[in-house]
Amino acid sequence: MRPPSSVTPALLLLLLLAFAPRAPSAPTRGVNLGGWFVTEQWITPSLFAPTSTADEWSLCAALGKKKALSTLNHHWRTFFTRADFLAIRAAGLNAVRIPIGYWAVDVDRNEPYVSGQYPYLIRAVQWAAELGLTVLIDLHGAPGSQNGQDNSGLIGPVLFPSNASNTDRSLHVLRNLTREFSRHVYGGAVTGIEVLNEPRLSVADSADAAFSMAQLRDYYASAAAVVRDAGGRSSNSSSSDGTPLNVTIHDAFYGPAYWAAYNPPPTSDEDNDTATTAAPLTLDTHQYYAFAPLGNLSRPDILDAVCNLSRLLKQPQTSSGIPSTLVGKWSLQTGANNPSPSTSTSSSSSSPAHTNQAQRTWFRLLFEAQLAAYTPSGPGQASLGWFYWTWKTEYDIVSWSYRRGVQEGFIPADVGDAAGLVFPVRGDGCVDAGFAGYTAPLHTGGGGVARGRGVGGGVGVAVVAVAVGAWGLW
Repeated sequence: MRPPSSVTPALLLLLLLAFAPRAPSAPTRGVNLGGWFVTEQWITPSLFAPTSTADEWSLCAALGKKKALSTLNHHWRTFFTRADFLAIRAAGLNAVRIPIGYWAVDVDRNEPYVSGQYPYLIRAVQWAAELGLTVLIDLHGAPGSQNGQDNSGLIGPVLFPSNASNTDRSLHVLRNLTREFSRHVYGGAVTGIEVLNEPRLSVADSADAAFSMAQLRDYYASAAAVVRDAGGRSSNSSSSDGTPLNVTIHDAFYGPAYWAAYNPPPTSDEDNDTATTAAPLTLDTHQYYAFAPLGNLSRPDILDAVCNLSRLLKQPQTSSGIPSTLVGKWSLQTGANNPSPSTSTSSSSSSPAHTNQAQRTWFRLLFEAQLAAYTPSGPGQASLGWFYWTWKTEYDIVSWSYRRGVQEGFIPADVGDAAGLVFPVRGDGCVDAGFAGYTAPLHTGGGGVARGRGVGGGVGVAVVAVAVGAWGLW
C-alpha cells in the first residue's frame, strides 16, 4: 500500500544520491523517533488527555475513525519536522530508528486504528537521505500485540502468536516496507528492517497465548526470508532493482550471548520455490535500568552492568559468535530516578528545576558509560553502535529526551566529537567511574568543568580520542 510519488526537487536530489558512492560505514550513533507513528501516552500526553485512554487502539476507538484520522494527521505532520532531523544531525548523530505499527500498511475495517502514516514515513526517509542520516525501520506493533504493552499499540494480552493470520499480516507489512524502501530512489538511506520490537515470550494462561522461543525463531526465519527476498525487488515489479536491506531481530530480552551463532536457516522462496541464502543479520538488544529486574540496582551496580555488556560486545566475533549487535534502546532513566514514563506526563517535567548539579553530573557519567559500552572500539567486534530512546517527548522528560540532555549539557553537544567527552575510558572499553575530575556546571546549558584538566582535555580523554580516531569511530 504505497501512495503514488510525485517528482519534486527533493526526489531529483535523491535520484542523484542513489547512485553516488556512499562513505564507509561508521558505528551507528542514533536516536529513536519515539511516539510519532506509534503513539504512546507518556510521550505525547496531550494527544490522549481528551479521551483518558492509554494506547493508540483505545485512542482511535474513543475518537472514531474520522476524528482519529484528523487528530493523528495533525500529529504526524507536526510532532517531527525537518527541523528535528537537522537538529539530530547537528548533535553528531548519524542514524534514526523509526517505529511503525502494522496498521500503517494493513488495517482491518473491524480494527479502530486509522492509516495515513505512510506518506509521512516516506517524507522522513527523504529528509534522512538528504541530510546523510541512515534509517532503521522497526515493526513496533504487530497484530494481536507481541508484548501487550502500549508501545505495541494495544495494552492487554499477548495474542500475536494466537493465530497464523497475525503472522501472515506481519510478513505482508514487512514485504511492503522492504519493497518500498529498498528502491534506489531513497539513496540507500534505509539500511535495515527490524522485524519485531520487544516480543514478550510467555506460557499460555487465561490471558496470553503461548509464545515460545521456538515460535519466535520460526517467525524470525520467515521474516528474514521475506525481507531478503523483497529487498531485491521493486514495489511494482518482480524484477530485481532494489538494494538488499539488513534484517534486524530483537533479542526478546534474553541478551546477546543467548543468540550466539544464530542465523535463520534458508527458507523456501515463495516466488520460485528455491532455497534462499541466509545472509548475516543484526541483533537488537535494549538496555534499560528503569524497570524490573534491573530497576533496583545501585548506581555502582548499574555502571558494572554496563561495563559487563561492553566487555561482551567487544570480544572478537570469531570467539564470541554473537551476531553483529545494536543497542536499539537505552536512556538515562534508572529505578532511582524520577520522573518515569508512568508518572511524568505533565508540563512541569520540562522545568530546569527538575535537575540539579549532582543529578546532571550523574547523567553525564551514565551517558558516557553507555556511550563507551555500546560503541565499537575496533574491527571484528559484535558491537555496531546504538539508538537512544528517544529524541524528544512532548514535555522533554529529563531522563528520556536526548535533545533536553544536549540543551542542559549532560549529553555532549556533538556526540560525534570525541574531544567533547570528559570521562576517561579504560583499556577494557569501560569508563573510569572513579574519575573525580568532572562536575556538571551549576546552571544548565554548559559542558561542565573537568577540574584541573580542562574541558575534554584530560589525559584519559585524549588517549581515547586518539584510539577511536585511528579506527574512524568519530
